[in-house]
Amino acid sequence: MRSLIVSLGFARKVEDWSYERLFNEADLVMIGSVQGWGSAKAEWPEKIFDKLRFEAEMTAFHPLSQLKGEAPLPCIWVLHFSYKKGAIPYEDGPGLVTFLKKPMIVEVKSKEEEEAKELKLKRTGKSLVSSPEYLLFLKERKDGNYEPVSGQLDAAFSVRAIFPSGVIKIP
Repeated sequence: MRSLIVSLGFARKVEDWSYERLFNEADLVMIGSVQGWGSAKAEWPEKIFDKLRFEAEMTAFHPLSQLKGEAPLPCIWVLHFSYKKGAIPYEDGPGLVTFLKKPMIVEVKSKEEEEAKELKLKRTGKSLVSSPEYLLFLKERKDGNYEPVSGQLDAAFSVRAIFPSGVIKIP
């Protein structure tokens, strides 16, 4: 006997944001470090998803290297959104961005090959990792601040965290 199982699913169409497209459409491409942050008075600009679940944030970046455009010194402000405290994230929801503002501890674990169906811990270690720098693909807003070139719906495509080399060692 054969059975047929049908389920309903939802998949959101996501644009293709290659590095070439990000670079070409950006007003400013830079590597920067987080200098400060705060809340902003802006409303979720996208037509998809309930705007009441999101809150606007501004993060200040100190430009370390500029690959395209000119960043005003000493810092630029980037508008982005996050879920409000207590809001339930959407399944297949927006690609929001979060910036690490403090150093973090990374725990690395390595396991030997399976012996007698038990995994034995070979080595552990903790490393204090400073806050990363960020590669940012940004467009300038009318108010002089910046936002991700890929838009607020999928802001994560416009941001890449850069960690110092050699800090995280995986045996």
